[in-house]
Amino acid sequence: MSQGIYSALTFLEDQIMSIEPKTDTHHGFVCHSRANGAVSSLDQRFNSTRYFQLSVVSLPEDDGAAGLSGRRRTTIDCEVRYDIPQNDHLYLQRLVSEDADYILEKLKGPNYDLATTGILSVIPQTPSFESIDIDDALGMLLTIPFTLLYLES
Repeated sequence: MSQGIYSALTFLEDQIMSIEPKTDTHHGFVCHSRANGAVSSLDQRFNSTRYFQLSVVSLPEDDGAAGLSGRRRTTIDCEVRYDIPQNDHLYLQRLVSEDADYILEKLKGPNYDLATTGILSVIPQTPSFESIDIDDALGMLLTIPFTLLYLES
């Protein structure tokens, strides 16, 4: 039985990759960085619609009563990269809105495998998106922050 942040994030990555988009079905969700080797930065990738990564924003802290449990709490960002097709910002806004909803539903569970991942709960926060401009290539970065409650054993 392997519980902890590594197995919890791997499980959540698999859940997001299983999403079948309703719009632009040719680009599925691809985990860009799975913590198993160096890769280029997500915001430096071209033609990378729906490439995503889960980034640890705050280090885990004890979430148990008087520090007696193995329960941990940490903040994670789910970041998804989109290229802007033909500078059609309205199309991209609608695509990103659909995807944010799908990701929120996947993160909320409740089909966590407690025995192998240790996930107790995922508490999503408000998504946001911003423009990114790299070498005259326009893109958008969707960020969905969430709090991860898990067991470390």
